[in-house]
Amino acid sequence: MDWRALSIASVAFALYVLCPRMTAMILQESKVKGIDVHTVIIVGTVISIPLFIMLVHVILRLGVEWAIFIAAVADIAAAALLGTLDLKTGVELVVITAFVYAGIKLAPVISGLLLRWLGKPKT
Repeated sequence: MDWRALSIASVAFALYVLCPRMTAMILQESKVKGIDVHTVIIVGTVISIPLFIMLVHVILRLGVEWAIFIAAVADIAAAALLGTLDLKTGVELVVITAFVYAGIKLAPVISGLLLRWLGKPKT
């Protein structure tokens, strides 16, 4: 095994999963429920490992659209577990999901247009 490549990929993964929205939700719920936020982060991270593995297999077998759908369902489940699911939250989750999907689809097109406009070749 190439330990250097694994280390770089693992650090990159850790940086990718930083999410201000998620962090704020964890912090707020920890305060409300009176639970140590560090414990929530550690236990939640362990629980998320098989979920990440499942989502990778969904992307490989069914495509990014299904992965986004499953992630949206997971967001709804999280809000329901925390008791914060209401119409406003549901609409916000739909909007966030739509923006994620649009971003995934439009980012390559927009970046290609910008690079062409700037006179830079695509890589």
